[in-house]
Amino acid sequence: MKFPKLEIENFLAITEATINMSDRGLVAIQGLNSSDSSANSNGAGKSSIADALCWALFGTTARGATGDDVINNTVGKGCRVAVDVVDGGVTYTITRHRKHKTGKNGLKVTQHDGLTETDLTKGTDKLTQEVVGQIIGSSLDVFAGSIYAGQEKMPDLPAMTDKTLKMLVEEAAGVTLLEEAYKKAREAAQLADTQLTHAASHADQLQEQRETLSRMIAGNKINSDAWVTDRDVRLANAATQVKGIVTRVKTVDLEIKAFDPAAIVNAIQAIDKKIAGVSDENTKLTELEGEVAKVRADISSAKEKKTRAEMEISTSEVMIKGVNDRIGQPCSECGRPLTKSEVGAAEESAQKRLDHAKAYDHGLLKHIEGAEKLLAAKILARDQFKAGMTDISAEQMERQRLEQQHAEYRQRVSAREILMTEARGLKEKIETIKAETNPFTAQAEQIKADLEKNQKDLAEAKARAATAETTAAVEKEVVRVFSPAGVRARILDEVTPFLNAQTSKYLATLSDGNIDATWSTLVPAAKKGEFKEKFSIEVANTTGGGSFKTLSGGEKRKVRIATALALQDLVSTRASKPIDLFIGDEIDDALDASGLERLMLILDEKAKERGSVFVISHNELTDYIRQTLTIEKVAGGATKVTEVVA
Repeated sequence: MKFPKLEIENFLAITEATINMSDRGLVAIQGLNSSDSSANSNGAGKSSIADALCWALFGTTARGATGDDVINNTVGKGCRVAVDVVDGGVTYTITRHRKHKTGKNGLKVTQHDGLTETDLTKGTDKLTQEVVGQIIGSSLDVFAGSIYAGQEKMPDLPAMTDKTLKMLVEEAAGVTLLEEAYKKAREAAQLADTQLTHAASHADQLQEQRETLSRMIAGNKINSDAWVTDRDVRLANAATQVKGIVTRVKTVDLEIKAFDPAAIVNAIQAIDKKIAGVSDENTKLTELEGEVAKVRADISSAKEKKTRAEMEISTSEVMIKGVNDRIGQPCSECGRPLTKSEVGAAEESAQKRLDHAKAYDHGLLKHIEGAEKLLAAKILARDQFKAGMTDISAEQMERQRLEQQHAEYRQRVSAREILMTEARGLKEKIETIKAETNPFTAQAEQIKADLEKNQKDLAEAKARAATAETTAAVEKEVVRVFSPAGVRARILDEVTPFLNAQTSKYLATLSDGNIDATWSTLVPAAKKGEFKEKFSIEVANTTGGGSFKTLSGGEKRKVRIATALALQDLVSTRASKPIDLFIGDEIDDALDASGLERLMLILDEKAKERGSVFVISHNELTDYIRQTLTIEKVAGGATKVTEVVA
């Protein structure tokens, strides 16, 4: 990860500056305060460069300044720091503002892939800061500890107590996070066990539901099959009745076909014309015949009505039987078996219809009986008159025969109509039966849908239970890993050799190998073969004192630098992304010429490792560093940046 451009506006001591911090090698940063001769380089803004980088990325400086404290005192507003971050071929621009005219107090992030620019800024600075964290790949402490070493960031490690050194080493190694991780791991394990219990219980409930639904499907099929059988029986009975009527209609059609109604009418009319020749007798006879015919017509009509009444009686009786047959059958709406009381209204209506038909039939019977007596009387009167008439008996007998044929014809036509009416009624009944909906079909579909959903839910529940079981096992293992006997002990075992190796490397250069500093995290316990934690740095000078206290001031400074740089290297290894930058703020202070030269060798080596190393110093370093970047505060508080390459 590189930082090719850092733009600063009205930040701390700097009013305006643009600095390239990528692949610069070893660079000295020096200050010049031309606006205050008594300050020399102090207040020029040398240290503001590292602070600006940290503030742009994390909202706080390397030295802990935040809020309006970072705004340049002279200007009092318009604070802005923008830094380009290159990671994996992608460039991000992170810009933070404070009391800025356009940027206000906001944080903005954009991404450039060489062709397009994408705004990654979120709705709030908190969310945008999470984006920055993902880009940088580390927290402020890890970032600052990785790239920055200064007087304020360089603790006196060898002189620290066991407790203080332990806290510092564990924080640098990331061990302090393990206690919180251990707590969270236990909470996660408890939650995973609870979720596993719930998931397993839910799966068991769904399994029971599945078995219940399977039983419901079997019961529903039995009921549905019984309903279909009953419907088929009713359809078969109705079809048999229709077939019988069709046979009877065919027979009647053959009988009707045997008559020639037009010829009969014509023959009757011819006889009537002949009979009309006997005027008065015929008139009187006609009257008598008319009376006879009227009574006969009345009888015939009454008989036809009686036939229809009898059909109505039969139909009503069938309806009553059909209503009674519905008792115990499932309701078409709810599927519950119907009771006698629930079909009572239909039965009562059918019974009233039957009673009315019977009463009407009885009345017709009485009427026919009376009419037949009247007919006999009318025939007698006619015959008596006819006996005294001029003899046209042959014609009359023929006419009577013809009338009888015509009556028989009308009777068969009437019978056919009655049969057709009955057939139409049966057809409607068949269509009604066919249109009936199996009340168990919808129920079966619903049960089927419930079963399909249950099967899907059950599979998901079993999968969740399996996942929960795996998660619970993993969380238990995580608890073990983050326990005091787990990864914490392993990390400390790795940390000590690393610190010793790095400290030895730096001291070898700074002191020609005359000074040794050994980090220790474990010491033998009272019980043989056991160890206990104790953090310390044992220092020895092969040419002098045997402890840190006995070293000279310069030697102590070298030990402090070496142990601090080693600790900083440890912090750097904890960053998830390598950062190609190192800033040393006045770490050369109080070193003699030899120590300064050796430190420059270390920093030059670090520049080859990191790509860019900036050394902020009050000292003249041109003998050791070819590149110099001077931050000058000119009259009026403005900032001037000058870069010189020797």
